[in-house]
Amino acid sequence: MAINDDRTENNFIVGGYDFLSELDAQKASLDQSKIKLLEERVKASRPSDIKAVYEKAIENKIFKSPIGWHYLAGLREKLYASGYSDEDLIPIPIPVNLTRHSAFENLSVKQRIKPETKDTKAEFKRLFPIILNIFLLIMVIAMFIIASTSDSDNILNYKRNITNRYSSWEQDLTQREKEVREAEKKLGIESSERYYDDANND
Repeated sequence: MAINDDRTENNFIVGGYDFLSELDAQKASLDQSKIKLLEERVKASRPSDIKAVYEKAIENKIFKSPIGWHYLAGLREKLYASGYSDEDLIPIPIPVNLTRHSAFENLSVKQRIKPETKDTKAEFKRLFPIILNIFLLIMVIAMFIIASTSDSDNILNYKRNITNRYSSWEQDLTQREKEVREAEKKLGIESSERYYDDANND
């Protein structure tokens, strides 16, 4: 639909209305075409015909701009002149909010003053790695403690375990040697030290 040429670069004027956007102006231009079509095709002279056109236009939501709503208001005036009252006629719906305000203004005072709530998900995401690291550190420390106090040989305690075993064997051997010497003395057997000494000299 062509928009009237009497508009400047920043103005969108259609049917005496100056619209804020080109899209709104196009809707108005479309409404103008619908009005012309209605007036050409429907020769409504009787009040009942006018009422039928008025009601159908509202029910089918034919008009989307002030130009269309103005046309409906004109039909309504004709119906008033014919004897109809407000109770007999459907009101003209205006599907846009004419007062500019933010949704914040509709809130009650309690709704506006919201206590600052902590974002639990963000808090959990921030704390989870720290908790996981602490848990892993405890696990590693526990593994080192278990490994170092264990009786089985491992990289942490092999030297100590071998030294302990060697000491234990040495004590056992010394004790047995002592017992053998005492038994030899009682039995009057010659000491075996000389035998070992002779073997070493060979």
